[in-house]
Amino acid sequence: MSGRSYEIRAEIALPGTGAATEFGFRLRTGGDRRTLVGYDVGTGKLFVDRGASGAGDFTEHFAGRTSAALPLATADGERRLRVRLFMDTSSVEVFGGDGLVTISSLLFPEPDDRGMAFYATGGAARIVTLTVHRLRDVFRVTDIGPEPPPGPRGGVFRSGGLGDLTAVPVGHWTTTGAGRTGVFDRDSTAVSSTEYGDLELTSVVRFGGPDGTGGAGSVLLRATPDTADGYALNLDPNLRTVRLFGKDGGRTTVLAEAPLLVRAGVSLPLRIRARGGRIEAFVDGRQVIDVTDTHHTRGRIGLNVFGGRAAYQDTFVTAL
Repeated sequence: MSGRSYEIRAEIALPGTGAATEFGFRLRTGGDRRTLVGYDVGTGKLFVDRGASGAGDFTEHFAGRTSAALPLATADGERRLRVRLFMDTSSVEVFGGDGLVTISSLLFPEPDDRGMAFYATGGAARIVTLTVHRLRDVFRVTDIGPEPPPGPRGGVFRSGGLGDLTAVPVGHWTTTGAGRTGVFDRDSTAVSSTEYGDLELTSVVRFGGPDGTGGAGSVLLRATPDTADGYALNLDPNLRTVRLFGKDGGRTTVLAEAPLLVRAGVSLPLRIRARGGRIEAFVDGRQVIDVTDTHHTRGRIGLNVFGGRAAYQDTFVTAL
């Protein structure tokens, strides 16, 4: 038999001589994965061992063996164990000795881990009775595996004045429900094909993702196509600051800095105005940067992500 959800009722006997030192069931087997429900004769304990049951690397405390002391009964000169267990898609509950002890554990096997077997080590063990009842999965009404999760939905990037965007140097940029979204572990910038001198830019920015992904980002102004020169207004949820950088041949200088609470997963309205040498930045309607620098006078717009995920929506640029 095989399956994901079932009930097992069993009585197992140990002979007077040559008895096994450990015996039980290997359940939800597949590849090198398995969950053991067994009995350790030396310690007199019923156990569930999920050391190789599937995913468990999210904490060092998950994998391992859970046990409970349970003396064996005696019948016809043999020591016997009576056990009843319920296996579900992601859990197992074991009752030993007609309910004298109970062990419950979560499991994270693969959907195709459906094998089951009886085992004994160090000697013999005899199955007196064994009954298996197939059960329907608790979250489904059939034994058919779950459909793969749908891919991420596409979205619309509402924008104007940017022209075509090109990723520099590399990076993964897509259009999601949050707008133009970049994911990269270092710097990646979606650079516009249009150039501006005096301008006003508005956008709604959001960093991080629903899976806990972090990230920071910048909006580049008057930048060269390779982004080595220009200005960058940087927002960083980790540092909780907003900074204006001047970029000159790849070298970066902080022109202005202000504290700002930027939360991952929270959208922030952003407005930048550059007229002549004066650059102003407003976040959520509040001015956070007001600085004068005349080094760069004209260039491209860039939407930047650094070390995670950044999304830009409603991004419009107007020449002044």
